[in-house]
This record gives sequence, C-alpha cells and structure tokens, in this order.
Amino acid sequence: MTDKITITGYFQGGECKHCGRELRHCVVTDWGVFGARCFGQHVTKPQTYMGRSYRLSADAVVSLARMARNPKRHGIGPYQLTFEAA
Repeated sequence: MTDKITITGYFQGGECKHCGRELRHCVVTDWGVFGARCFGQHVTKPQTYMGRSYRLSADAVVSLARMARNPKRHGIGPYQLTFEAA
C-alpha cells in the first residue's frame, strides 16, 4: 500500500520539514509544512500523463496550496490535492 500526502493549505513565512530552510511560501499538508520545491521534487513521486512522467513545478504547488484554502470556490476536489509520497 502506498502512502498518500494531501495538501491542506498555504501560508507565508515558515520552515520546511524536509530540508529545514526558511520559506517564503509554505505548503501545509497532513504530514507537516513543506516548501513548494521540496514538495514537488522530493516529497512526492512523479506524476504520469500519457505515458510520460513529470514533476510539479514550485509555482504549480503554490497555486494548489492556495486553492486548498477554499477548494469549493475553485472547483477542485480532494483527489486533486492528494499525491503519492516518495
């Protein structure tokens, strides 16, 4: 069984749980607070689209985290905010 990690929110100014860096954009998950780059590049597995794998950019992760604050307003569901952990 694979572990899942869900984005639950966003705030500014904090510390990354993965690398300990001071952060400008904090991505809040059910596992803790991560930086956008660490979340997209190290914490989650690559996504697959039409047989090709890719990783989310830091900008995309920040956008998803901001939308997670009010998902109904943005028309997204919990499945769009859940990823496989690396």
